[in-house]
Amino acid sequence: MVNDANIISINLTFRNTDATEALTNYAKDKLEACLRKFIKKNTEVNVVLSVEKHRQIAEVSFTTDGVSFKNSEESDDMYKSIDTLIDSLTNQLRKHKEKQIKR
Repeated sequence: MVNDANIISINLTFRNTDATEALTNYAKDKLEACLRKFIKKNTEVNVVLSVEKHRQIAEVSFTTDGVSFKNSEESDDMYKSIDTLIDSLTNQLRKHKEKQIKR
């Protein structure tokens, strides 16, 4: 049986905060669910979760179909930052997909 599933490799980096298993799993699960809808090629995704004073920052960057995607969101809660990041990334990927369809 041939597996046609695309491989999405997520590299997660923590800065100025502890890498808890719950936070790691939450970020990876959310990102994977979002990206599987839009990305059909093997992709390496870099995610940085950092804390600067009271700011909880979630950043993502990757390249697919020759287009680079970068996004960053911040709030006072890391889970909220991740959720907001996923929402804005979904919108960005949806717009990219619509442009591809119009071609």
